[in-house]
Amino acid sequence: MLSRAISLQQPEKGRQSCYYDKHAQDVKLSEITSNSENATVIRKLRTNDLKEKQLIIKDDDRFELNDYISINQDDDLGWLGYFIGKSETLQKLTLCCWPDEKERVGAAAFAEGIYRNQSIQRLEFYSSAAFQNVISCRNNSNLTDLSLCCNIGGEDARSLALALGGMSLKLFHLEHNSLDSDSFDTIIKALISQKQLERLHVMFNAIDRRG
Repeated sequence: MLSRAISLQQPEKGRQSCYYDKHAQDVKLSEITSNSENATVIRKLRTNDLKEKQLIIKDDDRFELNDYISINQDDDLGWLGYFIGKSETLQKLTLCCWPDEKERVGAAAFAEGIYRNQSIQRLEFYSSAAFQNVISCRNNSNLTDLSLCCNIGGEDARSLALALGGMSLKLFHLEHNSLDSDSFDTIIKALISQKQLERLHVMFNAIDRRG
């Protein structure tokens, strides 16, 4: 793990997208990741060689069959977001966690990188914090499959409804959340514009008989 600031880790306030573009070819993956496994996955992401074209972001080391990054305080999230944003082959992104420490290097750039990506077709949320940081800035016309299993509630329903206006979903999973009937009604009204929607999965929420 890193115990000191590295040469390519500027304070986040000083980082712009041009900073990452300028140093992308020179950055040493061993210096921006906490372990060799994470470095290997980012290398695959950078060279468009991810297994099954999918990536899982989480905060533990439990076994996964697919490529995943287990983030901790020594991972530079700005660079991770940059390579996600630049990927042309990443099709599925699963967010199981979200950095909640303001001092984490590159946390804002991490969200921006996900926003910039244009190849992701399926986006899965298992973290309400990840949902709150990403869903309001979706900018990917190729996104057709959205899955929310992260205990979102009423306030989140309004953000989701606004975001749905800019999406063209074919498959929508809304499971294991805290959505009541009023919140669900807000979402359904937004889904009316999704003429191409083929399947809607709703279960394990707080919807009563009125819903």
